Amino acid sequence: MTPGDVEFAQVLSSMVVSTATVAAIVVVDERRLSAGARARAWPRASRDAAIFGAWLFGTLFGCLLLFVHFARTRGLLVGLGLGLLWAAFLLAADLGTWSLVGAVADWLRL
Repeated sequence: MTPGDVEFAQVLSSMVVSTATVAAIVVVDERRLSAGARARAWPRASRDAAIFGAWLFGTLFGCLLLFVHFARTRGLLVGLGLGLLWAAFLLAADLGTWSLVGAVADWLRL
């Protein structure tokens, strides 16, 4: 494998992991919301479109999505704090994915 192939595998795995992480965070959080907070959340179609945007535009868009989701459902200050926490988790998961795919490629001598 060339270095370009390894990078392609890293990008592809990053897209899958970051999109699945964003979707899991938002959907699980919506299920745990009170009725008032759930009323402020995105409609299902808008939420799904935003998650698709996270797949299409990458991890930073996913971080923005988390900021907006938590700010809408929790209020500005608490929401931005929670959004920052989950965005940091998303970035850590994304960097871990890149590192893991690179380490596996090195270990397999690809």
